[in-house]
Amino acid sequence: MKRLVTYWKVRKSFVTARAEAIGHHVQFRSSGQAAPAGTVSRLFLLAFLSLAFSLCLVVRLVFVQIYDRAHYLRKAQGQHSRAVAETPDRGRIMDRNFSILALDVNVESFGVRRFLSIPVDNAKTLSFIRTVAEMTGQDPNKVIDRVRKSTKFTYLARRVNLETAAKIKNLSEYEWLKSYIQIDVETKRRYPFGEVGGQVVGFSADGIGKAGFELSNDKRLNGETGASVVLVDGRGKAYDQVEEKHRPGIRGQDVVLTIDAASQALAEKVLHETVEKHKALGGMIIVMEPRTGEILAMASEPLFDPNHPNEYAMDAQKMRPLVDTYEPGSTFKLVAATAALDTRQFSSADMIGTNGGRISFGTHTITDHEKFGTLSLRQVIEHSSNVGTIKLAQAVGGEAFFDYVRRFGFGMKTGVELPGEAKGFLLNPSRWSNSTLPTMAIGYGISVTGLQLLSAYGAIANGGYLMEPRIVRATVSPEGAFTPLEPKAIRQVMKSETAALMRDILTGVVDNGTGKNAAISPYKAAGKTGTAWKARTDGPGYTKNYRSSFVGMFPAENPQVVALVMIDEPKADGYYGGTVAAPAFRKLVEGIMHLPDGPVHDIPLPKTEDGTPMYLAKLKEIIGAGALYAPVDSAVTDSVRVEDAHSQEAIPLEDLDLLGQNLPIGPRMPTVIGLSLREAIGRLAAEGIPFTSAGTGRVVRQTPEPGRPVLPGVTSRLECRPFESPASSTKPPDSRL
Repeated sequence: MKRLVTYWKVRKSFVTARAEAIGHHVQFRSSGQAAPAGTVSRLFLLAFLSLAFSLCLVVRLVFVQIYDRAHYLRKAQGQHSRAVAETPDRGRIMDRNFSILALDVNVESFGVRRFLSIPVDNAKTLSFIRTVAEMTGQDPNKVIDRVRKSTKFTYLARRVNLETAAKIKNLSEYEWLKSYIQIDVETKRRYPFGEVGGQVVGFSADGIGKAGFELSNDKRLNGETGASVVLVDGRGKAYDQVEEKHRPGIRGQDVVLTIDAASQALAEKVLHETVEKHKALGGMIIVMEPRTGEILAMASEPLFDPNHPNEYAMDAQKMRPLVDTYEPGSTFKLVAATAALDTRQFSSADMIGTNGGRISFGTHTITDHEKFGTLSLRQVIEHSSNVGTIKLAQAVGGEAFFDYVRRFGFGMKTGVELPGEAKGFLLNPSRWSNSTLPTMAIGYGISVTGLQLLSAYGAIANGGYLMEPRIVRATVSPEGAFTPLEPKAIRQVMKSETAALMRDILTGVVDNGTGKNAAISPYKAAGKTGTAWKARTDGPGYTKNYRSSFVGMFPAENPQVVALVMIDEPKADGYYGGTVAAPAFRKLVEGIMHLPDGPVHDIPLPKTEDGTPMYLAKLKEIIGAGALYAPVDSAVTDSVRVEDAHSQEAIPLEDLDLLGQNLPIGPRMPTVIGLSLREAIGRLAAEGIPFTSAGTGRVVRQTPEPGRPVLPGVTSRLECRPFESPASSTKPPDSRL
């Protein structure tokens, strides 16, 4: 405005001067006299300045209207509109039975627009800020200080649950300050099962995976961010959306894990009690289905609740079965025994002299835990003879032994879809000394992860085939397409006959040898104990502390689960693997086998006197009534609010929905295996269940399994094969994924 006034003053002076000059010029012309030279010069100067000024205005207008148009248009639009990123819901994480382990829930964030000159020091304002801070667990003075220092915008409270948000809006001061308050509707990640599977699931913050499965599958879970433009008033408050500029976000995929929440809870319960009983430093338990490589449970001690990650040390977030490497001790003796049998160097009955429990090589001497005489190969493993195992490895030879170590998968990552996996330490034979083969044969001079070791035993349980460990069972697209992931065999480690013989030998370990405390009467279990010194961290050599282990399978004849128990530095009530870890294995497997419709099936279970199944009584005996923690509302939907895990109380065991029988609301999958595709379609249509099918003829496989709930938005899947004649018909394959 000042420039405009100045311009008109200059122009007025110029016009006046020009008029006077013209008057003089006319006067001179009329009188026939020539104009003075100074007057003519001033006229030309004023004319030039006028022209130059006009040209400057024109040039500036051209730049503003044409070249800088986009800049000023954005500036103008920014005063009455605002671009907003739309973060879609992160995909849900579910266990194998569709119990929800992680999901997004709606929350609200309260912010203050400081550019509107909110009266910060007003009594009502201060009272409101203090109350909000106290309701959301913040320091009131820090929040007030943050508001005072802010010049444009600051949050009073982020991601407040809807119940607390409603209480904030009901405060009397809120109505008075409402025009200064901005409420953003956001989402917050919730983990309904709290510590159950906490390390495996991991956690995310601000929509970004930070640990566990949330981190390794961040891209799959995140979806695609959308965008929109909203119109804002003079106070910066949105009042409408520009529909033609709206691009909705695409929510992330749901993921169905192989984890069984009930088995996971049992594993964590057994592990915690074992660590407490033996005053140990920590430990791990892993449970796997050997036929598919699916991980049913993976527990680490101490536990971790992803709802409150900042309340735990970083060490608690670690998945020890993947991250921690250790010398496995006697549990590694399966390699020497397998190599000796598979190469036909020995039979299980061949006798081996143990030199009175002592063997030397160079300056090194290794002894047995007791003096044995001559033992058969079977007895060498049953009694865990170091000397006998070393002689087996020496007979096989270094190169062949190393080949079997690699076949079992040691010294390389398993490839499981979880972060931080270590590959362990395996020395190449070119760098071996004369002590490497003997020490490696008994589980020293090599480091492994718990998952590697369990996978090796899984190969024995699975007829000699090493399966790729899996944590993902299926994915569900935003459109509801259900895509199961198929099991993958990595390689055949040994002949099927060798695997069967090794299972028989490992059964003898439990029946007659060091693993008697793992026996599960009246059934048969198989496995191997291990008691290994811990290496020093400040130099070569070993400490006086131990790792106690048991790796086993059940039932021994046709293993349906393999499990590893490792307890780190037990200090009380023994330290041998057979004393510390074997009883924990027994307790764990007894609990799992008694779960209704659990991973161990087709095994007749005893009944009570009135004829009812006694699995609930057995579970109470194993884990204690009311001792298994899980939230009541674990079957969350978009309309169900999820409470903080810390507010959950222990639920009586008989009230727990251990395998998702009440999860979630929706139709249950009928049994359609064996029906024609036409008949199956009719059954599903009657239940209102969407489906896809592959093949024609008779249904041989269905997903979800019979009796399981069909989640809203999930499409079931039928796999069919052509009809066969009665003479050539075979039993349909197992319907389990």
